[in-house]
Amino acid sequence: MNLKSLGLRTDLIFPKYHGEIHDRGSYIVVKTSTNPDFFWGNLLIFETPPGANVRAAWERLFAEEFKGSGSQHKTFAWDCEEIGEVKQFEEAGYRFERSLVLRATAEQIVPPAHLSVNLRIRPVEGTDWESVIRVQSSTNPQYGSFYANQAQSYQKLIRAGMGQWFGAFLGEHLVGSLGLFRENEIGRFQLVTTDPAFQRQGICGTLVYRVSQHALSEMGLDELVMVADENYHAARIYESVGFKVVEKMYGVCHSGPLL
Repeated sequence: MNLKSLGLRTDLIFPKYHGEIHDRGSYIVVKTSTNPDFFWGNLLIFETPPGANVRAAWERLFAEEFKGSGSQHKTFAWDCEEIGEVKQFEEAGYRFERSLVLRATAEQIVPPAHLSVNLRIRPVEGTDWESVIRVQSSTNPQYGSFYANQAQSYQKLIRAGMGQWFGAFLGEHLVGSLGLFRENEIGRFQLVTTDPAFQRQGICGTLVYRVSQHALSEMGLDELVMVADENYHAARIYESVGFKVVEKMYGVCHSGPLL
């Protein structure tokens, strides 16, 4: 099964290194063994959107593929921009996820309207990671352990030369961060986060702009990819520095246990 979606293809940069990917022909199994609670790192990807009455069949497949994995959820995505019959999942308590995939090249990147001149941006190192996890957790306190587990996985990717994590600092205080990882000439951003106490100060836009400049001029990347919630304001920030929406991604997730 050859994925068409740019968003899904770049999603798989990460499980290729610290997880498993199995092509079953009609669907793909993605497992992130280092973080079984990662909803969108442990999922099934289908070629077509859900048709009528497929929920039970998809759930059985998920239970078979993830038996003994430690995952306590069910997540499904599909490789097309059709929504399909999602009502059957919503009625069973699933959350329907709508994401925008944004792309930028060197010719597109522009400075944001509110460029923070006081912001210092550099790769994070050592104890900086504690601040990265703290800021991430401050936006979603219930996911603190998830962010800690992901930080360990990202550091392994950095040591393998696959990317870098950048922090935005005001003085010595980390107020935002993001990751940028690569596969060949494509770069994929991860977990763009701003400290809630420092929002609406141009930090996110400045951070994305400066890192994008660095990536396209110094890291040998030709294009950069972002994925953002369709209903979240972050997509507008990315568009303000030149990213353009190129596709939509859909999926459903249930946080309850397997069958």
